[in-house]
Amino acid sequence: MKVIFLDIDGVLNCKRTPNPRKFPFIVDPALLNRLKRLLELSGAKVVLASNWRYDPAGMFSARHYGVPFIDTTPDLPNQPRCNPIADWLQRHPDVERFVVIDDEDDELDDLPLFQPSRSTGITEEMVRAAADYLNGKTDKDMRHNKLVRIFQNLGSLVSGHKG
Repeated sequence: MKVIFLDIDGVLNCKRTPNPRKFPFIVDPALLNRLKRLLELSGAKVVLASNWRYDPAGMFSARHYGVPFIDTTPDLPNQPRCNPIADWLQRHPDVERFVVIDDEDDELDDLPLFQPSRSTGITEEMVRAAADYLNGKTDKDMRHNKLVRIFQNLGSLVSGHKG
């Protein structure tokens, strides 16, 4: 099985996503279509790693917008996002290949991270690169430079992940 560990905020919505009513949980249809294209290209399944999984309104919204997920990572309070992902992977030894799509690093240094900008969300280039990774054509991920990731890790330690 191939798996995408998915964050939502900054991936399936971005600064340009229309939100006239300022809803807290919103998905951009164009970005969702990019995720669905990635699923078609790779045959992967989605596991929600987003903080939306903690909130009943977030889970309702994910289902309402049609985010195609099969499971969520476990709730490990005050842990960086890498720990729930590692826990999930340990309980699912049939995973052959996986990626994390998240706009923040949150101590994901050792995992294959595809890291969109909050201003764009998931891009077509990222869809192609993640599909190539999931299909075993490459071992190259797409993350921000090291300095940006260090500041993101420090921010996550101070405030916790917000997405």
